[in-house]
Amino acid sequence: MAKSLTNTPSPKYLPTNDVIFKCLLGNPGNERITKSFLEHITGEEIEEISTNFKLELLKEKPKDKQMVADLIAKDKYLQKYIVEMQRKAYDYLPDRFIAYLSKTYVADIKVKEDYKQLKRTVLVVLMEEDFPNLESIQEYHTVWHYREENHKEKILTKNTEIHILELQKYKKYKNQTGEIDPWLEFFINPYGEEVQNMARTRAELEEAVRQLRLLNADEEVQQLADAEDWARYDYNSAMAEMKEKGLAAGLAEGRAKGLAEGRAEGRAEGRAEGRAEGRAEGRAEGRAEGRTEGRTEAKKELVKKMLKKEMNIDLISELTGLTKEEIENLA
Repeated sequence: MAKSLTNTPSPKYLPTNDVIFKCLLGNPGNERITKSFLEHITGEEIEEISTNFKLELLKEKPKDKQMVADLIAKDKYLQKYIVEMQRKAYDYLPDRFIAYLSKTYVADIKVKEDYKQLKRTVLVVLMEEDFPNLESIQEYHTVWHYREENHKEKILTKNTEIHILELQKYKKYKNQTGEIDPWLEFFINPYGEEVQNMARTRAELEEAVRQLRLLNADEEVQQLADAEDWARYDYNSAMAEMKEKGLAAGLAEGRAKGLAEGRAEGRAEGRAEGRAEGRAEGRAEGRAEGRTEGRTEAKKELVKKMLKKEMNIDLISELTGLTKEEIENLA
C-alpha cells in the first residue's frame, strides 16, 4: 500500500474541502479514522465512537441563530466531540466556537435533570489560516479551558475543552515529533512522502488516504465538492461587490455634498453619474442572482440523482445542506 500512495496523482480535492472533510470523518464505516484522529488530538483513548448524529444544533427560540457543525461524535460514555474545519480566519470565530461548545454541552440535558448528567464536550477546530489573536503563539496545537485569572493552574471544569489546530503554523514550525503531526501533514499533503512513511505504522492514516482517493473518484462527491467551492467563490465575490458598493455610496455622498455647494451644472452631472452607477449595480445584482439560482437548480438536480440511487436521506441532507422536507419534495 505504501508504494501505491507514492504513485497516486495529487487529488483534486484536499481533505480541507468541507464536503470531503465531512465524508472522510463522518461517513458510516469511517469511525476508525475519526476515532484515531480524535485520540491523537486529545491524548486519550476513546471507546466505540459513533458519528450518527444530527449536525444541526437546534434553536431554542425562533430568533436564535442557527448553528450547523461539521461533525458531532459520541463515545461509549456519551462524551461529545465537535469537529470543525475552518478555512478562513474571521474575528468573530472565538465567539462562534464558544457558542458551538455551549450549545452542544447542554443539548442532551432535560428539564429538571441533575447537572451531573452533563457529559464532557470537546471542540476540535482545524484552521487553514492562523486563528484570530493567536498570531504570537508558535504552537500549532493549543488547548483551552476556563481558568482562574490569577491562578492559571486552576481549571474551573474539565467538562469542556477546546483544541485549536493551525495548519499554516504547522507548515512553519512542524517538527514531526508530535502525535498529531501525521494527521496535520495528511490534511495539507495527503499523498506526500512524509504521509507515506508515517502511514506504514498507522493503519488508520493509511485508510484515510485510501478513503480520500475513493472520494476524489466519486462523481457525486465531486459535484458536491465543486458546488461547495463555487458557493465560496460566490460568497467572496458578493463580499467584494458589497465593499465596492460601500465605497461607491461613500463617494456618492461626498459628491452630493460637493454638488450641493457647487454650480447647477455640477448637480446635473452628478445625477447623470448616479443613474449610470445605478444601472451598473442593477446589472451586477442581476448577474449575481442568476448565478445563485443556477447553483440552486444544479443542487436540486444532483439530489434527484442521489434519490434515484436510493442514497440515505440523512446523508443527502448532510452533504447538500438541504432539509429532509426539501429533499422529500424533490422525490
